[in-house]
Amino acid sequence: MNWRLILSGKGTPAWNMALDEALLREVKVPVLRIYEWDQSAVSIGYFQSKAVVPIGRKFIRRYTGGGSVDHLLDLTYTVILPRGDSVLELSTTESYRQIHEAVVKTLQFLGLPAVLAPCCDPEEKEACFQRAVKYDVVLEGHKCAGAAQRRTREGMLQQGSVLFNEESIRTQFRKEFPHFFSTVFGISFDLSEPTEKESARARDLEQSRYATEAWNDQK
Repeated sequence: MNWRLILSGKGTPAWNMALDEALLREVKVPVLRIYEWDQSAVSIGYFQSKAVVPIGRKFIRRYTGGGSVDHLLDLTYTVILPRGDSVLELSTTESYRQIHEAVVKTLQFLGLPAVLAPCCDPEEKEACFQRAVKYDVVLEGHKCAGAAQRRTREGMLQQGSVLFNEESIRTQFRKEFPHFFSTVFGISFDLSEPTEKESARARDLEQSRYATEAWNDQK
């Protein structure tokens, strides 16, 4: 069975998070979604306090955990797997490593000497890109890609972010990432769009959850 590849373009913070969750709730076939943000915003992990957000910045709470991410210069992707997929037989750490191996291979193809972090940085940080954990992606000593994963009765959602200093590199990565992802996982993609059912659920989640203060300010 082929995976679905969804190239979403730019979306609002609330829509981006709502569609990710909707795809998880409705998942039948594995999905790789690649997208960007239509405005400068910070996403915070499910368990974080909004106090970590810089003063004056727009923010959104993710369904996944992890640290805060500034989505000014990054490219974001999501991996959604249905319950029973073989990847879910791996530990969280090993599935995280496999996905980030695809990120590393793409960056290396673009001429960037990226590697997987062998272990965690010793000091805790609130911001995702200030601290590498095991199997994050590191470039010249600095973390350039991280992710957070959540497993539910429906399956798995991993939201990842790759940081770029140059828009041209981000554009190239967006083009090449599906190829190296498919190589690592030994799969093929069918280019796809969200179904009407997925879109309807995303619109509901956008209005009832991600666009509300009750969700974003809860901790």
